[in-house]
Amino acid sequence: MSDLQQITEQIRRFRDERDWMQFHNPKNLAVSICLESAELLEHFQWTTAEQSE
Repeated sequence: MSDLQQITEQIRRFRDERDWMQFHNPKNLAVSICLESAELLEHFQWTTAEQSE
């Protein structure tokens, strides 16, 4: 089993132990991706291109 497969299996066990599968659907995942990316963008909102590097 590769390292990636091992990590994936650990994440699945973690999820299953908490009964989080009910929240893992395309809509919820898309919303979460957008929210997390917005938090990242907040750090760059008022910076110049040079400041952001």
